[in-house]
Amino acid sequence: MLEINKLRDYVSQIMTSLKDENNDQLFNYTTVVLDNEELNTVLKERKSKENSFLIVVMPQFDLSGSEDNAKWDNSLMFFILDKTDYSDIKREQYIDIFVNTQKKAKAFVDKLIEDKSNHSGMFCNFLTWLKENSISVKPVWKLSSCNGWSIELNLDSNL
Repeated sequence: MLEINKLRDYVSQIMTSLKDENNDQLFNYTTVVLDNEELNTVLKERKSKENSFLIVVMPQFDLSGSEDNAKWDNSLMFFILDKTDYSDIKREQYIDIFVNTQKKAKAFVDKLIEDKSNHSGMFCNFLTWLKENSISVKPVWKLSSCNGWSIELNLDSNL
């Protein structure tokens, strides 16, 4: 079972390490939420000047395999979102939000895959059994005035 603190530490490390072409952090806010209700509460408290957000949903865990080869199947979900002021936004600007957050989502997924292959870092065992074919990236719109992407994935871990 993936430890929550290990996941939280990993996301904090990603937040500080991923930079844009101007060497600015891609994400300015991160937290762990339990469910949709808590996610909505957190998003309502955010301001657009704090964009972009990297939010982790509390993982779900299932056992898989047989007794001598049992593993945890960890289901993870992340949100990469920007708060949007709809008062004077035009259609092209609205689409640009998805263009910009999509770049951040891709950088996040690329970092996951890179860290899986990098066995010498602080989180070398964390992503060893990341199932690349489980990664799913979907658009999110008008979620508590936020737009962007959700990323879902699965990875195994030892009992």
